[in-house]
Amino acid sequence: MWLLVLLAALPSAALADTTARGYQPAGNHMSVVVTTDQEYVTWIDPPGVQPTQVFAYRGDGSACPTGATDGTPTGSHSVTNHLIDGTVQAGLTYCYTVFVADSTGTLVKVGSTGAVPVPDLKAPPPASVPTTTPAPQPTGSSSNGLNATQKKAIVGSTGALLALSLVIVIIRLLRRSRAAEPRPVWGTELRMSFTGISASALIIPAVIALAWVLVVTVLLVFR
Repeated sequence: MWLLVLLAALPSAALADTTARGYQPAGNHMSVVVTTDQEYVTWIDPPGVQPTQVFAYRGDGSACPTGATDGTPTGSHSVTNHLIDGTVQAGLTYCYTVFVADSTGTLVKVGSTGAVPVPDLKAPPPASVPTTTPAPQPTGSSSNGLNATQKKAIVGSTGALLALSLVIVIIRLLRRSRAAEPRPVWGTELRMSFTGISASALIIPAVIALAWVLVVTVLLVFR
């Protein structure tokens, strides 16, 4: 019983209290609905004005019209809160300005919609933005500025120095193995000797190392 009384009282309470409305547009409020061939403009009358006529003007979108001198009359002059413009063209942009006149004939500007583009469903899609590709480097060059020939020259020089060093070591080992007393292999400057190690036992590893250096150098230079 109490529930039914409460439900019956809610509508009258909402009508009596204007603040109970969920949507309260401000004065001079304008809305636009756009399709491919129509624009539907609605507005709220300015506060304190009782319109007797409505004047709406349409511009090309670059600037909203300020009156009949720079705009095209649109819609009827009857007292309404909307206009339907069915003469728009797809792909173009328009702007609407609405005035209302009171009983004394005084014009009051309601507002302007701003630029409103009409969509064109037949327009081609925008061109995709081209992706930037890094500039190609010269053929045979790398990020450090050396080309293949320069790299091979460096590898060949390094391999030749290593091979020459191993050859010198092998020659010294051969001489040391023939001498009666052990002498430093690297001379008196480095003072390195193979005391307790047979010189002939070091010749074979040195020859193997020399062969590896030569093989690797040849493969890197002539590949």
